[in-house]
Amino acid sequence: MKVALLSCTSRKKNYPCRVSEMYSESSRFRLSYQYAKKTSDKIYILSAKYGLISEYEVIKPYNEALKDKSSKERLLWSNNVILSMKNEFLLDSDEFTIIAGKIYYENLIPYFSKYKIPLKSERIGNWIPKLNLMIENNQYAEEDNYCKEIHELFNNANRLYHYDITQIPFENGIYVMFERGEKYGYFDRIVRIGTHKSDGRLKNRLKDHFQKENKDGSIFRKNIGLALLHKNKNPYEYIWSLDESKADTRTKFLDAINSENKLSIEKEVTNYLHNNISFVCFEVETKEKRLRIEEGLISLLNNTNDFYSSDSWLGKHSPKLEIAQSGLWNTQGLNARQLSNSEISDLKNMIDGEFDKSLNNVPVIIDKTNETTKNNNLKTSLNNNASKGLTLSIVSYIKDIMAQSKIKGYKYIDIISGDIHKEMKLVNKMPSVCSAMYKLRTDKDMILNTTPSGKSSTIKIRYYL
Repeated sequence: MKVALLSCTSRKKNYPCRVSEMYSESSRFRLSYQYAKKTSDKIYILSAKYGLISEYEVIKPYNEALKDKSSKERLLWSNNVILSMKNEFLLDSDEFTIIAGKIYYENLIPYFSKYKIPLKSERIGNWIPKLNLMIENNQYAEEDNYCKEIHELFNNANRLYHYDITQIPFENGIYVMFERGEKYGYFDRIVRIGTHKSDGRLKNRLKDHFQKENKDGSIFRKNIGLALLHKNKNPYEYIWSLDESKADTRTKFLDAINSENKLSIEKEVTNYLHNNISFVCFEVETKEKRLRIEEGLISLLNNTNDFYSSDSWLGKHSPKLEIAQSGLWNTQGLNARQLSNSEISDLKNMIDGEFDKSLNNVPVIIDKTNETTKNNNLKTSLNNNASKGLTLSIVSYIKDIMAQSKIKGYKYIDIISGDIHKEMKLVNKMPSVCSAMYKLRTDKDMILNTTPSGKSSTIKIRYYL
């Protein structure tokens, strides 16, 4: 993975916002960010106050500079940055491009196996013309990878799970689904895009998929079931493929339709969806626009050369070639008119708008270098009523526990939702705790205990460190 590390700047916005916007008052940062955006998979900022922060995180403006810290304070700051980086990257194999002054990276680079500092020999006054030259001489802008941009866009949106459906704050929109274990480069791979035709049915449509055990009410459920049955060479596949809404089908296959076998498969499909599928949503009011974006996105993904599933993807076992070959749980729109450049720009603005609506409710990044500040910031963030903000705070809290456990030499740690809820002195926030725990889960981690709702105090996950 290619990672860009940019330094913070003294010039900042005067209101809470995303990191990429906070430092955009600086021409030097804007050019550094432009270069990094086209040459790296991920961008992180080295902040004198907050340490290592992603371009998508939200912070408040501050007045703190690394040059004003003592050498001992800078070393402590660097150690905390490295600790954060070990949780995010593979320091022995990832490639780091550093666009920052020496004071930011001198204590970091001993930990990197692969890195470059393109402006190392340049005086700070020459950075802007040098960056302009670097951008001008690179040919990366000739061909945009829209598939990568789409994945980056949705991977950084608020991730939802089956128990979050009722919390969606709008009634019309599009959902983009991810499946556990599926990757597109370094991003979670999109496996399905869907919407609804009748107005006001977004949440009900998602419930059709995740909650209502009726495969004829959800083609997604039906296709998951078909793949499971086909994989196991189960002869019930034929009965499952039938449309039970037709009277002659119900008459002819009544006993098979009403069998325990069908109920068992419905349960298996539900369990698969709950354990493997997450999604993001964004609001689109009109039916015409919803259907256009849906088909345009599906076709864009399907017709990208390097978009494909893993060998272990369940859809590979689908009897439907459209699914097995496309890497998507969609069979319609695979070769429709792809989203145009302008439509992709509109989509980005639309999703950025969704993000900006909630900025006033997003908490400050927690300063992990000072325990008192950490506790105060945590209390501030917990007073926030936005579920997304609260989930991010809980994620940060659990990450701290995991980091300390790793330092102590533990191979893994078992986290129980009820314990986190109690330790953080939360009140009726168990869904947010569980959401944070699932968000942190990787392919190697194990769910040791769960419940049908997926949001109880007994959820237990083993995180391998």
